Amino acid sequence: MNVLKKATILLILTFCSHTVLLATHHAEKPETRPVKKENLDLTFSEDFTIDDSKKTGSITVLIDKTRNTEGIIGIALFNSDRGFPDKPEKAVAKAMIEAGECGNELVLGNIPYGTYALSILHDENRNGKMDKTWIGKPKEGFGTSNNPIIKYGPPEFDESIFIVDSETVSMTIDMNYF
Repeated sequence: MNVLKKATILLILTFCSHTVLLATHHAEKPETRPVKKENLDLTFSEDFTIDDSKKTGSITVLIDKTRNTEGIIGIALFNSDRGFPDKPEKAVAKAMIEAGECGNELVLGNIPYGTYALSILHDENRNGKMDKTWIGKPKEGFGTSNNPIIKYGPPEFDESIFIVDSETVSMTIDMNYF
């Protein structure tokens, strides 16, 4: 029988030779802060159950087709359809980078093997949300893993899932603008 430990997964985002501690799923608002590789502050929480013996991998993501380098890019990692794709507060982890920084390529490390989906927002005006027209059409860029065809409404979790089952998983997410 595997021993389960209550803990929050520590996720690490690496880009341009910098390492950023990704905020993990909490009831309170997560914080993203730069840290040095040798001084990682590992924080475990009681609200996420993981198996100590579970393997981990990394996800390399290239965010492509951004229309400019204004604003920030928000990244949210989900392990269920709860809140996907537009409620990052329900994500397992989230982070923000400056648009255009390091060619918008990043690595999420220390991800336990499992099924996930990524949601990306190009927040050009830095207001922390997806701006929409009065009829609900997005004014800012967005994308999800697997680049599903955009129909009416946002992509579904099932269209965007991918599996982390090796040391490295790589993907390109194309941004969509209307």
